[in-house]
Amino acid sequence: MSSKELQMEYDHYNYLNNEKWKFNLPIYKKSSSTKVFDTPKVSVIIANYNNEPYLEKMFNSLVNQSIGLEKLQILFIDDKSTDNSAKIVQKYIQKYNSIEFYQLTKNTGGAHGPRNVGLINARGKYLVFLDADDWYDENALQYMSETLEKSSDDMGFFGIVQSVNEKLSLKSRAYFFDGNKIDRDIQELPAAFYEWLGPQGIMVRRKLIENNNLHFPSQRVADDVTFFYEAMRFSKKITQGEKLTTYLNRDNDNLSLSKTVNRDFMISWLRALGYINQVFPDDASKEKFLSRRLEWLVYNFGLRRDVGYKFSLKRIIDFKVSMDRYLGKLKFDPTIYFRTGARKTVWRYLLLEDYRGIIRFNRWHSLRHLLKKYLGIVRREKNQYYYPVLNSKIPKIEINMKAVAIKRMENQVVIQIYTNGIFNYFEIRNKLRPFERSKLMVTQMSLTDYKINIPLEIDLRDYEFWVIYNDYQDQKIERIEKLLSE
Repeated sequence: MSSKELQMEYDHYNYLNNEKWKFNLPIYKKSSSTKVFDTPKVSVIIANYNNEPYLEKMFNSLVNQSIGLEKLQILFIDDKSTDNSAKIVQKYIQKYNSIEFYQLTKNTGGAHGPRNVGLINARGKYLVFLDADDWYDENALQYMSETLEKSSDDMGFFGIVQSVNEKLSLKSRAYFFDGNKIDRDIQELPAAFYEWLGPQGIMVRRKLIENNNLHFPSQRVADDVTFFYEAMRFSKKITQGEKLTTYLNRDNDNLSLSKTVNRDFMISWLRALGYINQVFPDDASKEKFLSRRLEWLVYNFGLRRDVGYKFSLKRIIDFKVSMDRYLGKLKFDPTIYFRTGARKTVWRYLLLEDYRGIIRFNRWHSLRHLLKKYLGIVRREKNQYYYPVLNSKIPKIEINMKAVAIKRMENQVVIQIYTNGIFNYFEIRNKLRPFERSKLMVTQMSLTDYKINIPLEIDLRDYEFWVIYNDYQDQKIERIEKLLSE
């Protein structure tokens, strides 16, 4: 694809820094609470399409915020839902202040249109973006805004938990694991920071958005990550807060969502990465961002068989050709930031254009993964575990970490760790409240063996034990519950 053709494509999807996006906004009708405030502290932008089952939980988390409704502007933008979303919103408008309801007259097919309507109408000093099926901790907006208020930064990142059928787990650990920080240079952020960049847990000063004409490109996927990465680049430094703020709803994940990972999904992501690569200078931040996103795409289109773009030789060739079209030849090696050996191997095959090699590797690796997952079959060499070796012609792939409890001695447990990474510490987490976490006392006994102290004053049935190692990766300790119950 020529440079001119790329520019035309970026222009078509409203990537470019011009005013065009403002003139292409969806048409809407607006209704509001009886009382709204001219100068709110925080504007909450919510894009919705058919999220009726989750709206009451989401709205309840907003109207009960400790910051108070008089400091909020709640912009609910509905993308012409076909369910009863409107009835629920009207119920809250009649009962509470500060809610503005924007009803689009046509469906835009993604969150970008509603979010851009929110940007144009926002009045708050700070902006947050909440998906309509997610919800906030009751102190979230007060904590986020007060934390940014104390810093000179234009952008803040805060703690997230993921909810899958009411089971909670930590999400985007790089946002909060380092504790409270201000003026953190984005060039110094770890690669793990770029895994997420979704709307959850992020607050931005409105002036940053307006001064840099930031907006969401007109495509269904990658619009939010593009927006927030651009915001980071213009912010240059960020604030981080260690407290829980946001609950990310993932009840509808798994098979239904995996089918949306199709060819349009692939092209949209590559278009976004190509634009970022074109606009911003070569530096550490861009390398890490592109690398983590490319690793994710390699996983989806080089290894996965359960997505909406059927695994085949055609898919692999299309993926490589499309990468070349949008990104050209990269000036760095992204695999230094890849987390798994399997993804590094697929990348090497792609560079060699050995597409049938990927087919062979994928077949063998899928089988090895199943042997490990369901039968526990692994191979150990010295201080490292590997997936089962089934064919000497297929590259040997390390397992990132294996942590196993092997012996209990009163209030101590011996843990064996085998990893190609760097061990940091052991952690205990509350199963129902995973942000309740603390480090455990540890003694290293040998290269692989560690002895940890177990806090017997708590009900251990309510807790999980984890190993934290480099790049914010974690691993649940195997067999420890069995030892502690004996």
